Parts: sequence; C-alpha cells; structure tokens
Amino acid sequence: MGSLSSVITPILSVGKIFSNNSARQRDIKEINIKNRQLEQNAVLQKQSNLLSLQQKESDRLSRLRRSISAQRANFAGQGIGSVTGSADSVLQGLNEESDIERQNNQSKSDLEARRIDDNYKGQRQLNLLQKQQLKQKSALSFITDLVG
Repeated sequence: MGSLSSVITPILSVGKIFSNNSARQRDIKEINIKNRQLEQNAVLQKQSNLLSLQQKESDRLSRLRRSISAQRANFAGQGIGSVTGSADSVLQGLNEESDIERQNNQSKSDLEARRIDDNYKGQRQLNLLQKQQLKQKSALSFITDLVG
C-alpha cells in the first residue's frame, strides 16, 4: 500500500500544479479582456467627446450667423451701413467673441481627451502589473510544487 501512495502523491501534485496554472491562465485572460474593454471604452468616450465638440461648433456658428444678421438688420434699421468703421468693428467683435468660444471648446475637448487617455493608460498599466504578478506567482508556484 505504501508504494501506491508514493505513486499517487506525485500524480496529485502534478494535478494541483496544472489546476493552479489553469486558474492563473484564466485570470490572465480576464485581464486581457479587461484591457480590450478599457481600450474600447476610451475610444467610445473620445468619439462621444468629438461629437459633442462638433455639435458645439455647429451651435456656435449658428449663433454667430444669427448675431451678425441681427446686428446688420439693426444697423440697416438705423440707416448705418454695415461697411462703416463702427459697424465693421461691432461685427468684428462678434467674430472674435465667437472665436474665443471656439478655442475654449477645443481646449476643453483636448483636455477631456487627455484625461480619457491618462485614465486608460493608468488602468492598463495596473492590469499589466497584475498580469505580470500572476505570471510570476504561477512560475513560483510551479517551482515550489515541484520541489515541495
């Protein structure tokens, strides 16, 4: 009976090694899936950010056109030509104000894109670290089970 247990014990040890390794491999696959999901989420967030910026730009241009049209109508109602110095200055001011809004919108969008990228990179690095730790644990456990 002693010889049977001496044969079964190493077989059980090998089974335990493969079982532990399978669990770690599954964990590594889950981390890979998380990384892909993080990347997809970052891409979707950036696309949403871009669509929002495009909508803001469209709204800004519409407001600018309405403001310029209203101001020209106002000048015409007062008998002031839109090419006179004062009228031209007012219209130029509307354009500059709108351009500042465009720059602010673009800056906010760029900042949001950087935040999305930073969050993705940080989480990805954390996942890669966890993945590396699992690989090291697997190797160490394999060696320990072989020796021990």
